[in-house]
Amino acid sequence: MDIKLCKQYLAAEAYLDSLANLTETNFFAGTSDPDHHFKRARHLLKLAGNPDKSFKIIHVAGTSGKGSTCNYIYQILQKAGFKTGAHFSPFVSVATEKIQVNNKFISAGEFIELVEHIKPIIDKCVKTFDAPSYFECWILLALLYFKKQKCDFAILETGCGGKYDATNAVSKTVASVITNIGFDHMHILGNTIPEIAEQKAGIIRKNGKVFTAALRKNALAVIKKVCKEKNAELIQIKKTTDPNKALATAVARYLKINDKNIERGLNSKIKLPARFEIMQKNPLVIIDGAHNPDKLDYLAKKLEQIEYKKMHLVCALTSQKNIGDCFKNILKKADFIYCTRFLNPFRKCTPPQILAKKLKTNSWFIDPNDALKTALKKANKNDLILITGSFFLCGDLRENWISKEAQIEGRRSFIGRD
Repeated sequence: MDIKLCKQYLAAEAYLDSLANLTETNFFAGTSDPDHHFKRARHLLKLAGNPDKSFKIIHVAGTSGKGSTCNYIYQILQKAGFKTGAHFSPFVSVATEKIQVNNKFISAGEFIELVEHIKPIIDKCVKTFDAPSYFECWILLALLYFKKQKCDFAILETGCGGKYDATNAVSKTVASVITNIGFDHMHILGNTIPEIAEQKAGIIRKNGKVFTAALRKNALAVIKKVCKEKNAELIQIKKTTDPNKALATAVARYLKINDKNIERGLNSKIKLPARFEIMQKNPLVIIDGAHNPDKLDYLAKKLEQIEYKKMHLVCALTSQKNIGDCFKNILKKADFIYCTRFLNPFRKCTPPQILAKKLKTNSWFIDPNDALKTALKKANKNDLILITGSFFLCGDLRENWISKEAQIEGRRSFIGRD
């Protein structure tokens, strides 16, 4: 990347990162009023001229499978000939992967221009309401970019929950999609499945169309209740081997997309990073951003599909999560454990020494790259090194195989690996 462009890009990223120091409260820490955040997100969109009204929006919430479901719908719509934008959360390697149109990240130049464009909008929001969050500003950037690109559709993945999520501030959606519901972000969303389901069901619109793959009876009961209250039609995906594909298929058929394009979209080679992503062989290295009990249990089952001799587990976890619940099943498959942390300064991690004590190992590392180096040195060619527990950890270590610069310039995650 050109040095000048690189400096401008990093400055634009730093500006967005810096928004966190304008407020003493933090949504992800559960220390702020979520309704206030939501009203502010709506105010921010209004100040920007409500760019969300320029295209059709499919909104996806849930505990597990959001990213994959979004990607399947995203690929299907493109195969059907629609210009489609997508917002993914969180990003794994580079921030620009959050905002995509037809499988291309927003370019560095366009990102810089849009950040400059929203600065006066942010200033006005601070003066008339208060400082918008990092996530709210990224949603605004995404919607403005989709409008500029004249997208037909946009797929929005929620950041956390649904009811108060900044993505829910859009004026209307053509479909609300709720994936599997389990335990995650309990300090924000609640300690029971019905409480969490109530937050996810917050994306349901009056007289809307709702699709869900939720299987827990107490979660379904909440979703059905909200649908009844809002006179929304519910399409329930029964138990299936791949609920994410089934959800995407149901949404596509509702949009009258033919089965040929649905099949082409589902079989697309464009995958999301850090979702059972193979980085190398001999030894086999897989990174997966599973970070809650349901996702890690699913990952443990998926490991049964591959062959390896011994498994080396490189792991980290955000704070406020139950270590035992998260790693209960994956731990049974691990022969060696390397506890570490992620380097994201804006999210609190479980200290590696505490994680190690809970997982009953003396192997812990402050630097995640040291954990990886140790695992690579110890592993034999027929072994598996699994990096998991956090998308942030995956992003930190993924750069050992794919540089951030290459992804920003190439505007895609799988540089030279499709």
